[in-house]
Order: sequence, then structure tokens, then C-alpha cells
Amino acid sequence: MLKVKKFAACSFMATVLVASTLLSPFSAATSASAATTVNKGIYKPTPIGIGTNIDVSTHDPGVATFVGRDMYVGGKPADPSYLTRDNVAGSYAVEAEGLTVVQGKLALNPLKESWPYTDGKNNTSGAGFRFGTVGFGAQFRPSAGSVVLAVAGLSNATSIKEIQVGTSEPASASVGAWNKGAWVGKQKSSHNAEAIGDDYTAAIAGPITYWNSDDRRQSVVKTQGDFYEGENADESSLFKQVDFLNNINGKDYSNYSGETGYLTTLSNQLNSFAKTGEVSCSVAPACHQDNRYIINKYDNTDCNYGLVFDESYKTIYPDCADTSLNGRQFKNSERLIKFKGDNTSMQQVFTIDASQLSNTYNNEYYRGVDFAFEGIPKGASVVVNVTGSSNIEFHNGWRFWWNGTEISRGYETQYSGTPLGEAYATASQSVMWNFVDTQSLTIRGGIAGEDRADWEYGGATIGAKWTDDDPAAAMIGSILVPNGSFDDHVTTNGRVYVGVDFSMNSPKVAAAFDEGNSASVIDMDQERHNFPWSGSYTPDGSSIAWSKVDAADGTKLLSGSSWTIYGTVIDAKNGTGPIVTVTDGAANDYASTDGKLQFNYLNQKADPSKEISDSNPAFTYYIKEETAPEGYQVSDKIYYATMNNAGESVNYVQGYVDENGNEVPFTPSNTTGAISNTKITGTVSWTKVEEGDKGYTPLAGSEWKLAKLGADGLAEAQSWTVSDQSTPSETTWADTDAKDGKFTLADLLPGTYTLTETQAPFGYELNKNTYKFTVDSTSGSITWIENEQPNIVDGITYISDSCSVTSVKIPVIKSVCNTDWPKDSNGNYVAFVFSIEATGANKDSAPMPDSKTISVAPTDESKVNDIIANFGEIAFYKDHLATIDASNLTGEKTYTYTVKEVAPDAASAIDKLRYSKAEYQVAVTVKAVLNDAGKYTGLTTSTTVTQVKDDMGNAIDPGKVIGDVDAPANVIPASTFTNTYSTTLPLSGMSGVTPTYLAGAAVLCAAAAWMHVRRKASARGGERRE
Repeated sequence: MLKVKKFAACSFMATVLVASTLLSPFSAATSASAATTVNKGIYKPTPIGIGTNIDVSTHDPGVATFVGRDMYVGGKPADPSYLTRDNVAGSYAVEAEGLTVVQGKLALNPLKESWPYTDGKNNTSGAGFRFGTVGFGAQFRPSAGSVVLAVAGLSNATSIKEIQVGTSEPASASVGAWNKGAWVGKQKSSHNAEAIGDDYTAAIAGPITYWNSDDRRQSVVKTQGDFYEGENADESSLFKQVDFLNNINGKDYSNYSGETGYLTTLSNQLNSFAKTGEVSCSVAPACHQDNRYIINKYDNTDCNYGLVFDESYKTIYPDCADTSLNGRQFKNSERLIKFKGDNTSMQQVFTIDASQLSNTYNNEYYRGVDFAFEGIPKGASVVVNVTGSSNIEFHNGWRFWWNGTEISRGYETQYSGTPLGEAYATASQSVMWNFVDTQSLTIRGGIAGEDRADWEYGGATIGAKWTDDDPAAAMIGSILVPNGSFDDHVTTNGRVYVGVDFSMNSPKVAAAFDEGNSASVIDMDQERHNFPWSGSYTPDGSSIAWSKVDAADGTKLLSGSSWTIYGTVIDAKNGTGPIVTVTDGAANDYASTDGKLQFNYLNQKADPSKEISDSNPAFTYYIKEETAPEGYQVSDKIYYATMNNAGESVNYVQGYVDENGNEVPFTPSNTTGAISNTKITGTVSWTKVEEGDKGYTPLAGSEWKLAKLGADGLAEAQSWTVSDQSTPSETTWADTDAKDGKFTLADLLPGTYTLTETQAPFGYELNKNTYKFTVDSTSGSITWIENEQPNIVDGITYISDSCSVTSVKIPVIKSVCNTDWPKDSNGNYVAFVFSIEATGANKDSAPMPDSKTISVAPTDESKVNDIIANFGEIAFYKDHLATIDASNLTGEKTYTYTVKEVAPDAASAIDKLRYSKAEYQVAVTVKAVLNDAGKYTGLTTSTTVTQVKDDMGNAIDPGKVIGDVDAPANVIPASTFTNTYSTTLPLSGMSGVTPTYLAGAAVLCAAAAWMHVRRKASARGGERRE
């Protein structure tokens, strides 16, 4: 029944009947297996049983075991790069039912002497591992003549560099066989016996390989006991196959693994389902020594073992397969994990953290982990999503409960056809273990030590049957490990799909039986029993499929719609008697592609046992859209589909019902039930302008972030960049306005959006506001949200930026020498005046402070010399940059200023005070700041201060640089001006003044030093030191 759009069809597909959408119990549906006739409604698949009759089988159209990398019948070595004679541990695993597909390589080291074959010399030995048919199992396998083993040997899907056994071409070999090999077809107990069973085959890449223990025998043959598959040992029809993954039994398995492969897609889809039940943990019921839990070999109650769960403590000292158990005390009881369903939903969904799948409970280690499922309706499928990245390793328990009944012995032939046997098969087909994030999964076998004397249950001192790794403690349900490896030590019942490596690993001998050693105390060694998962396998049911597309182009798939399926047009019109609701990518959608929908559980006809005829017509179902994809109008039509097909062939929606009730078929080109919707969208526009510009002149060069918010109106669901005339992409929204600085964004789906400037126009400051608007879901109209909206004038939206600016303040220091700072007649400190003027090549365009002069004087008695003052702020804007071109990417431009003291007139001058005639040039360079992406982020300056004249007015050539800094990060050095008081020295700048002044200054300094020494001597009591 399954139809997968991107991947091969197989009966391990996702999705499922979520009963919360079934508004009545199955809405008049009747199980095809439970009644002669059925009504329109939900189909419930017939369970597949378990048994030994290989002549009666159900054909499996899919793959039972898929391995994304390498498979081992044995133990995978720590370093699998080179598989040698000694590093692949043997395993007592014996069979794998159905089709096994291995993308990488296959290592075979089976130890069990199963399937004994007697050759012409009357020598009898085991024939090796069997693929395809199993002696005891579900008998669910491909049709006769099909491939049941495919080993692709892909170099990008293996960790094995060389297989160094049974071949002269170790690098290209895809299969290695150590103790024994494998066979895939008919069984034959001796060389002269008639071969029976299905004639299966294999497809294997790479050269023919041979048993390491017998180089006459090819590693894989078709029939039990055959040595080779051809005219001689150098020929084989099974090996040297190429490029076959895309066509194995008519199915494509080439895109099953990897991040975008089918396994991951399926796992993610299952993990997206809402929980319908709860998980709890406790201790499983006790079984005491006088009332043991008896396990039997499937066909022999005389081969049994009695288990005791009495909460005592046990220890195993020697020889555990699980080395962590050697000498470890554990509780002789089993931990119980219970999954309680809602008893209603046809898809029961549970979530459990990976850390819970452990033998440890309440800080004690238990011998095994049992599982119980209750509240599971008849016919329902079960998904257990195991989440969390923890590696998982546990010993499986011996018991399993299904709706209150312990069923783990339901495999025994004595229960075939009984409720217990049916419950075992039902559970195996119902449960899907989805290990979402698991990198390494190890399920170890059951612990059976009751036959050991030291367990004190009357066991044997010598030759006891015991093991800590019994594969008969079987795992029930399908297992999906999309991103990790599975080291399996137990029999599995269901599908097994593994994204990396898979090992059937049963290394420990528990006891000896007729066929020799066994890893099981009841001689039930590890097998892969192939049950389908009932979430998808519907051999007699019908599926309905359709897709949602955009009306504008007819091909763009639209996700997110929801539909209801009805049995009549009247019900569809009135919304009465719904059968099931299907939601794209969620409840009851079996299609793996968003925008495509499929439901797999519909009754096809009234009498399932008879062909379609006039008296037993195919049912017609009607679908109606309840919720349209986001941003689209709900379709007002009712559509129909007649169930002409059952099984894997889907029934696409074939047309619609017009207003008169007539069924109108789609055009012949619409073969896949494409149903179109008209989009509801909005258009938002705004103009970028300069702050304060009443003319609203558009500014080019801004960039924006447009974000669509989630349903909560807070978190971003998706975002795009926008710039002048930006073109559409996954991360960019198209601006359809041809004028720079004006923006128009069309085709916005309904919802809430935010708009934030991320790049201001060149020369402007970034607007740090975030604006919010909504697109109405019914009209597409735009509404800016109050308090978060831009300026709207006459219906036009404007968003403004202020001009970028950077500024400097130029400081001066005023000093007075040989006297205190002079005061005027009122006792106020006299102010000295300084001036600044623009000079140099760019003087005409240089910005200036508000005042070109400043006055400097002490403000109080705390500091009466070396007074610092600053000229007013000099601001630089983008207009002060040079032309930006390839030779000057930042528009760097330098402005020069001259700073000097303004001497007062003679009437105002301080007597005997010589005023400084020093001059300083301050060069301020302004440029644009660019980030690593070359985007404008602002303006900056750097400043160089150079003294060009000294206090006497003498030119300094070259000028003396007193500071070179980046401003405003660093303070600009101050220009220092010193006025000197003197009663004898010349005060003019004529020739000879400087030497005379310097000589006088030297005398004064010497006198000051002598006076200082005298004072210190007096302070020490008058002692004088010269």
C-alpha cells in the first residue's frame, strides 16, 4: 500500500492513523478481516502470524533489513579498517528473513552448525547463515525469484578498507566469510535431496570471495550446501554486480541513508507526532523459585528453562559476554517500562529519553528491561520516539505485556492461532522504536543463570546452562536507527533500519544441543523475523493521494493544508460523518513530501474477498479542505476519488463535484490529483529619507532585515535581507521599486513581520528602531502596529536616518612663568585669549567651532597655572569627505587649523609679561569607517598636532610633532603656550633676546637651587653641606 514520493515504496513508511481525528470509532469502518462485508471507512490490516511452514508466505514488497554502512554477522572490531583472520568475532546468529540491503560491506562469521547438510562423502556440517527464508518466522518475504541479499560495497558507505579473508582482492571485496558463509535460496538437507522453498537470489558488488575455512566454497550461494554458484568455483551469478541499489526487486534504495535520506525523513516525521500516551517506570512482577517463569524452544516444550525474579541479589564472576557484569552485583528482578495509551487513537505515540533505556533504576542494576503497552486500541499502530543523544545499552528482559497480557511466549507453536499467539504477532507489527538521535544502540541478550549452582536455585555445579547474553529474550517491534549503529544481541521481530553499522552479535555459548553449541539456554539463537509495521502495511486496503499547488504556476507544492475524508457528498457539504482528517506532514499523512498528502487506510469495496464488479463496486470517497496552506484561500470545492486500486498502487484524486452534484474529472494532464489554491498576500512599502528633510528625498544605499514572526508574535520564524532592487532568493526578499531609497515588498504571506535597518545609507547613522506590521489573513492589507510604526504622511511611509557625525575638540595649555598668574584691579584672574583659524588647501570648506577664540584663566585657587581649555566642538559630516573612488575608498580628507595666542593691545597688556608667540598646526583627517564586508558604518578622525613656532616666535623647521592620535578614542594633545614675567630681560623678539633670556633663566634657576639647599640645611638643624 505504501507510496513514498521521494523514496522506494516499502512497507516501513511513516505516518499514521491518529485517532484524535476520528470523530467516531472508525466512523462506521469495519475491519476487513473481521466481517464478510464492510462499509466505507477505515481499513484495518490483517495481522501476519509466526510459524514454521515455509510453503505458506505473505509477499513482502519492501526491505526487511536496511544497513546504511556495514553489516556483521559477528562482532565488529574496534578498528574495522582491515578485517583479518582474527579480528571479527564469531556469532551464533543464524537467519535474516526477507530482503536485506547493505550499502557498504558484509562480514560473515557464523558459528552455529545450523542447517546441517550431508555431502556425497557422508560428511555433515552446518551450511552457514541464511538470508531470505527462515525456518521459524513470520514467513513474510519477497516473491519467489527476488533478491533477498544486496551488498553494494559503496566506497562512501563503508569503514572497511580491506577484507583480508577469502579473496586475493581485499580492497575491492564486498563480502568476507570466516568460519562459514551464507546462502539465500532453497534448502536441501543432503546432496541427493530435493531442494525445497523459494528460489531466491543475491546481488553483490565486487569479486567472488570464499570461506576462509574452506577456499573451495564461495562466501554466498543460492542453495543450501552448494559450494559455488556457477559452473565452477571461479564463476558466480551473484557477484560482480554494479549499480543496482536503484532497482532491487523494482524498488529504489539508493537514497535511504544520510541527512536527507528516507530513514532520517521518516524518523523526523515520526518524531513530529504529538504524544498520545504517558511513560512510567517500575519493577516487573516477581516470579519465585517455586513458581518459575518457564521459557520454551518454539517447537519443543521439553527444551525449557525456568526463570526466577525474586528481588534477591546475584553476582556472576567469570566469563560474561558483557564484561561490565563480571563480578557486578545486580538485582534478580526486571525493570518495567510501561507505555500507557489513550485507548482511542489509532496512532499511539510515546516519547522516552534515551537515558531511560537502561538496566539501572533507583540506583540499582536490574537483570533486564521489560516493556508493557496498555490502552492500545485494536488495529492501532505504536510509535515510541526515543530522544536524546545518549548512547544506549541494556539487557533486554524476558517478558512483554500487551494490553494487560504477558505475551513473550506467544511465539511458541503451541499458541499458534490462539489469542496469545495473535497478540505476539500484533505487537510485533504494531510497535515502531524510533531512535531519533542515537549514535550507538546495543541491545544485549537476556540473563539466564538459574542453572548455576551459585545462584542457589538447585543448579548444576558442572555443565550448567547459563548466559548473560541470550538472544531468545527477543525484541518486539520494528527498530529505526537513522543516524547510528545497532549492535544487536537478540532476535528482532519487525523491520530493522540502521543508518550506519548493524551487527548480529551473539558470541557466547550458553549450552550444547543437537546442532552443537548455542548462545541460548533454549536453543533459540538470534534471528531476524520480518514483520511489517502496521503503520503502513495495508495489502487489501486502498490509499487516496493528492497534492496542493500554487494556482499561479500549478507546480509549486504548498505545505500545511488539512483535509477531511467523507463517504458521501452530502456528508462533505454538511461536515457530518467524517471518516478521518489528514493534515499535511502530521496526523494521518503518509506522504513524505510537504505539499503531498496520502492516507493509506480506506476500505476499497464492500466485499474484500471478491473482485470489483457492478455488484461489488469500488468505493468513492470525498475530500474537503478544512485549513488552507498559510497565506492561501481555502478551496470551496469538494473533490472525489474512486478506489480502483488496493495495496501499493495509490488512488489519486480524480476530480471535483460541481454545484449540481456532478463529478467533473480533472484534465488528462492532472494525473496526480493536484489541487490549486490562490494565494493571499500583502505588499508593504516605505521610503528612506534624511531626518528633518521635509522634502522627503529618498536616500540610496540602505539595507534591511525583514523577519516573519511565529504564531506567538515574538520569535522569528524566518528572515530575509532587503536592499535597493534586491532580487528574490531563500534569504533575500525582492524590492520591486526601481527608485533607489524607495522600497516595495510584494507577496508577503499573512502574519506579523518586523522591519529593521541593518545598513544605513553612506554618511548616515543606523536607525536602531524595529518596526512591526501585520498582513491580514483575509484581505492582505498592511497594518503598522501602534508604537512600533514609522512616520506616515499622507499615506506614505517614511523611515528616517540622522546624518553621521564625528567631532574633535582642540585643547590648549596656558602657563605663566616667573610670577603668579596675574590678577586685575578687582582681584580677578586675568584671562589670556587664543584663536583658531582654518589654513591649508581645504581651509575654505573646513568646519569651525562655534567660536574662533577662547579665553583661559584659573577658575579658583586650587590650580593657578598650566590651565587647560578647549575650543568648541568641530563637527565633520559625510560632506567633509573627499570624493570616494578606487584610489580613496574611505574618502579620506585632511583639514589644517592654526592655533595661537592673541596678544592684547599695549593698554591691556600685563607689565613686564612677555606673551607667547608660539603657533601650532592641528591637522584633522576625516574618513569613512568600513567593516570587513566593505560596508559603511560611520565616520572617524585622526589628528596630528605640530608646533611650528616657539614662544619667542622663532620658526621651528621642521615642525615638532607633539601628538598623533585617533580621535575621539584618544585625547588630542594640547598646544602649550608659556608667558614669562621679567624685570630685566628684553621682552621683544629681537636678535640676542633668546641668549640673554636663557642666560638669565640659568642664573635664576641656580639661585633657586641654592636657596633650596639652604632651606633643607636649616630644616636639619642648621647643618650645612656644600
